[in-house]
Amino acid sequence: GNVAADVVLPNGLTQAQQDCLDRALAYARELQQTVFKDILEEEKQRSEEERKLPACTVNPGLMAGVDMRNLSVMSRLYVGSINFELTEEHIQRVFSEFGSVSSVSMAKDPATGRHKGFGFVEYDVPEAATLAMEAMNGVMVGGRQLKIGRPNNYNLAVTQGFPAPPSERIYVANVNEAISEEVLREIFAPFGEVKACVLSADVATRKHRGWGFIEFAETTPADQAAVAMNGFSLGNLTLRVRKCVVGGPLGEGMAALGSLPPPSSDAATGSNISQTGPRPPQQVIDVAASINMSINEAAAGGSVAQPTAPQVIQKTTVASPVVVLENVVGGRSEVDDELAADMEGEGSKCGEIAKVVVHFASEEEIQAAGGAEGSEVSIFLQFKDAESAVRAVELFDGRWFAGRQVAASLFDYERYRM
Repeated sequence: GNVAADVVLPNGLTQAQQDCLDRALAYARELQQTVFKDILEEEKQRSEEERKLPACTVNPGLMAGVDMRNLSVMSRLYVGSINFELTEEHIQRVFSEFGSVSSVSMAKDPATGRHKGFGFVEYDVPEAATLAMEAMNGVMVGGRQLKIGRPNNYNLAVTQGFPAPPSERIYVANVNEAISEEVLREIFAPFGEVKACVLSADVATRKHRGWGFIEFAETTPADQAAVAMNGFSLGNLTLRVRKCVVGGPLGEGMAALGSLPPPSSDAATGSNISQTGPRPPQQVIDVAASINMSINEAAAGGSVAQPTAPQVIQKTTVASPVVVLENVVGGRSEVDDELAADMEGEGSKCGEIAKVVVHFASEEEIQAAGGAEGSEVSIFLQFKDAESAVRAVELFDGRWFAGRQVAASLFDYERYRM
């Protein structure tokens, strides 16, 4: 044979083997520069497209390039002491008041198929998780006090690389769908100059998703608005407001929908207790009252109209020491011996209660209410004075109890005595 070809080289290969390897490497380099070049270029473009955020994205951290996994950790909460009768759907409804819930997962017992009384809630943005943790920890839901905290994989160190949150920016959630960005800007304008107001858009319905960001020209108005407007009733919903957690570009909000193709006809039709803080400016209260009336009138007509130029109105609610709570339970079968005591215990935080009445509606009353869910049972709280009743309405209205959102209002005292 060929002696030279049989010589073993320092790398352990014979010369013949080394020659074959060299030819293979040369061929691979040629492919890299020709056939594979086009494939790699296509993969690169596809990867860039996948990284490109949708035009209507409202997520400062994500838009600033923060690692999605770190944002996910910041946007996730542990929820413990959950009533065993509550489902993931109940938990999602309760926590969606603070922002869009991207997922709810509850640990299941394989033997019984029931959840173990704890789970995790993840939001789209960290601000929603922080708000929920501040507001819901210790709140009674379904007769049990929720325990809210960060999951075990939460590490404050991950925030070190996050963009600093602008001190002029606040996060706003639980915004009624009838409130546009322009109207929301007008609501917050009495605190100071508003530089930007963006709400997260739903591409399918072309409506906002109930949350977004407001940025003022200065820090002081943002601080004041975050305290005064958290828990403020606007459009029959309780606003949830706090300073932002992560910095970054705001995005275009609802304006981005203009650059998207029109939706399909199907998509277009689209099938706690607040902290007591400073009173918002009277101008804010007046504008909000006008908007609330616009929404109520539109709802009575079967549609929700977009409020335009709000007018200042005077409230005409007659003072009364009686509060009626509705939608506390679904029906008679859900009433137990502890229900009245629970409501009295909560209501007594607002003042001395003279009497608690659990009222079962007659067939006529249920029909008059249109057979609405939760209309079968009402609870009346009679306070010693009207001021306590007003505080109770603020305490109960919009609050979640056993997966149901309670409606509270003053009730005419003369009608109550009949």
